[in-house]
Order: sequence, then C-alpha cells, then structure tokens
Amino acid sequence: MSYTLLGSQTSPFVRRIRLLMENIPFEFKELNIFETEDAITLNKINPLNQIPVLLDNERPIWDSRQIFNYINIMHKLHNMTWEDENTLTAIEGAMNSGVALLLMKRSGLNTEEPYMYMNRQKERIDSVIKHMTPYMKESGREEWNFITMSLYSFLDWARFREIIQPEKYPEVVSFLEAHASKAIVNKTAIPKV
Repeated sequence: MSYTLLGSQTSPFVRRIRLLMENIPFEFKELNIFETEDAITLNKINPLNQIPVLLDNERPIWDSRQIFNYINIMHKLHNMTWEDENTLTAIEGAMNSGVALLLMKRSGLNTEEPYMYMNRQKERIDSVIKHMTPYMKESGREEWNFITMSLYSFLDWARFREIIQPEKYPEVVSFLEAHASKAIVNKTAIPKV
C-alpha cells in the first residue's frame, strides 16, 4: 500500500483524515481547488470535485467518510457501532452546513439575511453542537477516535472561519482546549495566514 492524500490544510474533511492517519505512512499533496490547475487535476480524479481524495497506489477513494471506511477496514482501527455511525452523520451534516455557509459568504451573499436555506444551515450546526454537548463534557475529552477527530476538525474550522461564535458554546471551547496540545493536532493545525 502506498497512500497519497489529496486535500487542503484548511478543510475539516481533510484534517480528520490526516488525524486518523497519524500512524499510517502517507504523502500529503496539497490542492487549492479554487485555482484552475488544481481544480482540473481534482476533477480528473474525482467527479464529485471535492476533497479529500485518497489514492491507494492508483485506486482513488472519494469522500472522507469512504476514506475512513477504507482505512478502517485495511488497518482495523475502530469498531464502529450504529450509534457511532449516526454521530458521524450528524457531525458531517454540520460540516456540510458550515461549508455551505462559507461558500455563500465567499460568493458575496449576506448570510445574516433571514433566508430559509441559510437559517436551516445555522439551525443544523446549532442542533448538532447541542446534541454533542454531553459527549464534549464527558468522554469526548478523554477519547481520541474518529468521532472525536471529526468533531475537533469541524469545531476548530468553524471557529477559524467564524461560522460559530465560540463564546456561545463554552463546552466547545473546553473540548477544543482538551485536545489542543496533541502533537498531531498541532501538526495539522489550520495555517493562520
């Protein structure tokens, strides 16, 4: 197996895979999918035109959830329950909503307008954070698994992109602080430039 992970340093979807693969050798190839050349490269490999993409030799695996499933099967990392799967689906829903809001902002739309689509994205993020609050207060501070990695990647990104206001969620701040000193968290930190 020879793994190459295509993605960006800012994507929460990419970061959670980088966290997952901490002890698995891989090459990280950074793409800026908003630049023409990288967008063309990505589209040739992934018709979804999204990151991350994992290449196992020449075999492409699209979508971070499928990459997790693939790595999990190949390396037997986590034994997932249906509750775990539901939790990951909730976190991914919040991530997708956050990305949608960011893309709307970058497209020049005022995401503070009371449009139904924008409100639904914000409501989903808030609902998922509230749902995950007991986890963040309890086992989420001690565990370091794909659920924790996914939640950390999303919340750190949402804070960085100003999708959420951390002061509104003290449990989020405590959860992020609980994992901030991990070497892999620092190694994969979102560049501040």
